[in-house]
Amino acid sequence: MGEVWHVAAERNPAQLLIADRPPDIDPGGASARTFAQWASLVDETAAWLHQLGVREWDRVAVLKANHFDLLVIASAAARIGAVPAPLSGVYGPPVGGTPVSHILLRRLERPFLVTDRAHLDSCALDPAAVARLTRRTVCVDGADGRPDLVDLATLRGGATAATRLRAPDEPMWVTHTSGTTGVPKLVMHSATSAHGMDLVEAERWPLWMNRRDTWAFCDPFWHERVMANQLTVATIGLRMIMLSDATSPAVRQLLAEHRPTVVEAMPNMFLAWEEMARDPARLFGNVRLFLNSFDAIHTRTIRAFLDASDRRVPLWIQAWSQSECGPIALRPYARRSVRRRGKRPPVNQDLGRPIPAYGKIRAVDPDTGRPVPRGKVGLIEFSQPGRCLAYIGEQDRHARKCHGEWWNTGDLGVINRFGAVRLIDREIDRIAGGSAIEWEDVLLDRLPQLTEIVILPAAQELPVPVYSTSGDVPLDPGTWQRAVRDLPELAAPVRIRWDEFPRTGTWKIARVRLRERLLPDARPLGTGRWT
Repeated sequence: MGEVWHVAAERNPAQLLIADRPPDIDPGGASARTFAQWASLVDETAAWLHQLGVREWDRVAVLKANHFDLLVIASAAARIGAVPAPLSGVYGPPVGGTPVSHILLRRLERPFLVTDRAHLDSCALDPAAVARLTRRTVCVDGADGRPDLVDLATLRGGATAATRLRAPDEPMWVTHTSGTTGVPKLVMHSATSAHGMDLVEAERWPLWMNRRDTWAFCDPFWHERVMANQLTVATIGLRMIMLSDATSPAVRQLLAEHRPTVVEAMPNMFLAWEEMARDPARLFGNVRLFLNSFDAIHTRTIRAFLDASDRRVPLWIQAWSQSECGPIALRPYARRSVRRRGKRPPVNQDLGRPIPAYGKIRAVDPDTGRPVPRGKVGLIEFSQPGRCLAYIGEQDRHARKCHGEWWNTGDLGVINRFGAVRLIDREIDRIAGGSAIEWEDVLLDRLPQLTEIVILPAAQELPVPVYSTSGDVPLDPGTWQRAVRDLPELAAPVRIRWDEFPRTGTWKIARVRLRERLLPDARPLGTGRWT
């Protein structure tokens, strides 16, 4: 990670990477820079981190506004031998009275911290917390008179720091999971584990990517997914548009200006962009390849964006991945794949297969851990070379998910006779006698006015649909009844605003928090043992 931008600069020095605003660590600088200029910013950042006191093996937490410069800071820390830990800052309510950010910083054992004033406030990092939880804290937008903070401006102009990369099997960086079920897990990777996860993406495959492509990328920059993205950029050298806020007007502006050929975002970001996909300006008209990372995506959304492309045969690649082990299964879609509306089971629920000669998948009985026959529901386990080293501060939790070479994903699914996996639900979110993922997708397809729907499990009660609509208009009861006519019985639907759905930093719905808020007396069916 410490040399990825220098490799990119060596191979394609004049190629552009365009951010949607100037870096927070260089607010007076340009938002569009060449690979060589971004590598230079990594060197400048390494120099001020070294001036701050960061040395080999130190942990450097980064808790600031989402922007590509999170990766610049992380790369700079890794370049001088430290272990960067980018954090989201988007967390749920305190756990046992303790802010989630405090729990994560405590697990990192008093790291150096790079932050901004907004996150000092939102994450309850007052002087006492800063002194207790961090070794030194630098604020990128000024110390605001606080003696416990270091103003970034006072660190600039130092000598270039020596490069001291970690060995391939040593800890290289720390990311965290989305945190849909509680406090996110801190996932530690080495260069070797990252290479094992990401080597497939960093090659020039047919229909994949090349230097003529422009890739618009809107995943959170603290997330594990961006590690693979950096390797792809460094080895293939394509032009990048780095989007930090899916709701910003800059998204439309940059899409219109640069006409990307590849677009990647998290599933719920694409869902929020569906109206933009119908824009008469045909903002996605030049896109030949859409990518969604980490989770199942709704059929309606795939259809909307494939129809928004003016290419003859645009493709959609659905990737099911986890921060701990990388890509588990991939599946391509063309327009023909998603032309049927409201189909049960929805086509997107089949997530495809592991990459041949790279990964293996199986389903096991949750109680015995023994493999179940093809076609039976079980817990999905995955084996491939790039598994994470540890959960920081929770190694017992990590050990529960390891069965020799196999990694327990915590997801329920069915593997068919051809080796493809159909995702049912997270084990903790499972629905008696069915699949919330299936029903939600079918209802979004049948009810185009929906902007979100989540079906919450409730032990010994009917599952509860919670939805939002365009314009916050209630659904007509007759319309709802027609949409659910062939589904198992559900409780009466509950309508909330789109912005009332609790979300993680990856825009996933925090289902546990939503259930606890709306159904405080309801118990889940799942155990949550493998989350």
